[in-house]
Amino acid sequence: MVESSPAVVNDEHATARTRPALEGITGAGRVIDPGPVTGSEDVGVLASAAGAPCVFWLLGGADQTPFAHATSMDEIRNLVAPIPSNHSPRYAPVIDPTIEVGVHALTRAARTWLAES
Repeated sequence: MVESSPAVVNDEHATARTRPALEGITGAGRVIDPGPVTGSEDVGVLASAAGAPCVFWLLGGADQTPFAHATSMDEIRNLVAPIPSNHSPRYAPVIDPTIEVGVHALTRAARTWLAES
């Protein structure tokens, strides 16, 4: 059996609403749009079924040092390419600050939406 999901497309207005919350945690220069990302995610299907806007983001978990002087998406892509993805048995995120940043980002994004509910 083969299963597939359509590409995940972020809602433009929801992304514009959420982005400042993420930038408040990481800094404006640290939130980037990588463009289309290959992979298999069903979150877009879930958002569509719920009639909810989709804002899907990726949280980096690699050592930040090599990325400190990257100035373009091409440089970032080259740095990311050899890093095992989250579905790899070799996936090993840097625990600190990955978990702290992730929890703060998710909390701030949720509060952005809940504050206006």
